Amino acid sequence: MPASYLPEHAVKAYQDERPSVTRLILEARWAHYRLTDTLEHDPDSNTTPALRRLKLLHAGALIDVLALRTRDPDLYEAARDHGTALREVDGLSLDDHPHDGLDHLRSEYARFHHHTDGDAYSAPHDAVDSLPTMRPFRQTGPRLVRHMLDTYAWTQLGRTSRFPAVDVASEQRRHRITRGLLLDWAATAAPADNAAAAAAATAGHALRAFDRKAALDDLHARAYLLDTLRDFDDQEEDDPHPHDCAGRCDGTGEVLTVLTWEHHGDDNYTAVHQEPILCVGGPAAHTLECSTCGGRGFTYAAGYRELCLDGRIADSNPVVPPSAPQEA
Repeated sequence: MPASYLPEHAVKAYQDERPSVTRLILEARWAHYRLTDTLEHDPDSNTTPALRRLKLLHAGALIDVLALRTRDPDLYEAARDHGTALREVDGLSLDDHPHDGLDHLRSEYARFHHHTDGDAYSAPHDAVDSLPTMRPFRQTGPRLVRHMLDTYAWTQLGRTSRFPAVDVASEQRRHRITRGLLLDWAATAAPADNAAAAAAATAGHALRAFDRKAALDDLHARAYLLDTLRDFDDQEEDDPHPHDCAGRCDGTGEVLTVLTWEHHGDDNYTAVHQEPILCVGGPAAHTLECSTCGGRGFTYAAGYRELCLDGRIADSNPVVPPSAPQEA
């Protein structure tokens, strides 16, 4: 593979801009932090819709480039979902726009960087039949990206007096691990990207220094990132979900769910944001005693409806309605 060509350059939006994975991470975590900070401090701010859009755009572009490199199907689906949500935020539907969500995401990313055409096309070097790069950790790609973004946001928010309960050191360490692993995975999938490999090694060295470990060579520093994430995986997945999980998470422990709808009047809502949430192992019911939403399952503010996650319970034993016919 020529040094000037990377898999994402098969897409005109990324060929024109040539963004590095490091820059994509910076853009995505900036957008995610800005939105998280606004939702925590001023959820009714009139800037919230624009920040939601920026998060969908930048996180979607990062996930899309990672998908193009690794050919990971979970990342591909997540990128497409981000694009679909971005279409809805932009007020588009299948009836009035010929492109799917992924095309829209790429076009809007190109426009954000002042390129007029973001359509995809197959470049001569594009090996469409190549095998996916093996994921070296249990977590799905979208979940790793989400953890990287969340840990960065809470590292920043935890430094303020409003969130004294946040363990900033723990969030910061987890962010170093997840960010380093995304760089390492991207570099492994595209060996020509020497900059990503160097950034992954730097992340490994920084993590070892953070953990007060002795310095190693670049290869072992990158391996240390994976070793530390495996420790987290072992702690979090003592009771993994089966592949045929009733919650339809396919064993990942997460299920992609719409979290936010925009209200258009007359009880008409359109989905504007979705992301993976923890799977409860079956159809989710909502406790009537939920202190957050009063048992409704949703909260309402500033023209939006938000799914309440606080009172979710596994509905493994559904109650038969009293009117249902009973056998003798």
